[in-house]
Amino acid sequence: MQTDNKTAYGIKDDVERAALIAWSITVLLTSLIGDSIILIATLKYGAIKKHKVIVAVMQHMAVCDLLQAVFRVFPNTLAKISDRWVMGELLCHIQDNTGWACAAVTTFLTCAMTTLKLMIVRRPLKTMAWSSRFAHKVCYAMWLLVLVLYTPVLTAKIYYLRDTLYFSYNDYECNYNISSGHSQPTWYVWYFIIGFPAVKIFSHVILFVTSILLLVRAKRSVASHGESLRWEGVVTVLLTVAVMLLSYLPITVTFVTWLLGVKYSATTWRAVASVQYLNIMANFFVYSVSVKSFREFLKVKTCELLSLMGLPCELKPQKLQRQGWSPKMGYGSSVTLANFEIQRMLTEGDRAKSMPNISMHNTGL
Repeated sequence: MQTDNKTAYGIKDDVERAALIAWSITVLLTSLIGDSIILIATLKYGAIKKHKVIVAVMQHMAVCDLLQAVFRVFPNTLAKISDRWVMGELLCHIQDNTGWACAAVTTFLTCAMTTLKLMIVRRPLKTMAWSSRFAHKVCYAMWLLVLVLYTPVLTAKIYYLRDTLYFSYNDYECNYNISSGHSQPTWYVWYFIIGFPAVKIFSHVILFVTSILLLVRAKRSVASHGESLRWEGVVTVLLTVAVMLLSYLPITVTFVTWLLGVKYSATTWRAVASVQYLNIMANFFVYSVSVKSFREFLKVKTCELLSLMGLPCELKPQKLQRQGWSPKMGYGSSVTLANFEIQRMLTEGDRAKSMPNISMHNTGL
């Protein structure tokens, strides 16, 4: 495996190495656990009470983040710990291409989310008929679009640049050396260096514009009809967009200015590359903050876990019921979130119009 100059670019400061390793491990664990919880919560429990099309986009974004965590963040973490590439040449190819492709998929899926949400806000009655199947078709179209756009890049890397693959100590990731003088088609240089990043930048512009339009339209709806309940879904989408733009902004600016001749130190490249990881781990926290039904789901499952450990945990079933939770249907799904005892006490509480706090430790949840 080829490498660039470790003496010139490698991490020399122990504090920097410890900080980068800690950040990478945090991102890795948070993404693996958080995105898995998102998929389980939406697919099995229906715990995110949003429009079906928005939930479907969330699921695809979680899958994309998991791919990046496994094939990009995990090898990068091992490389920083061992101070060399230890995963073999095949995974080196996979890491580079997964990073480029999944970053584009995330961008396009976020564009789809904001556009769909804008249409839902503008035409709520017409969009009520939209189904999960329709949303998945839209998301598959985003994956297919990236596949079409990235196939020329992948083809050139495999057939023309395969032997130039190297492990870079700049960002502790694998790269192809397009400036090595190795035979490569001219179109590839223009397409990969100019065209493909331009598409991503244009997508970011679309994201910004649709987000502004969504915010303006939502404010008009609230002012005209008092539809304040829409804000939760709007805030979720806008927070998702904000985190994505903030995570990719440093690397985009650095890359563009580097093309214009600005030189950066290896420490700077590692810092801006690490900021990208924020988007891989952030969605779990975004949904936890902005989606009430998801927070209540997490509370229920946390209490179940604590009860299994023999620890007390109190939960107010009436509060869960007001948030849309029911003992038989969960959050609009066919899966039960609690046992028969909770169901019986809820029924009795409805008749008495009074419900005391219930210890989940005592009910066996």
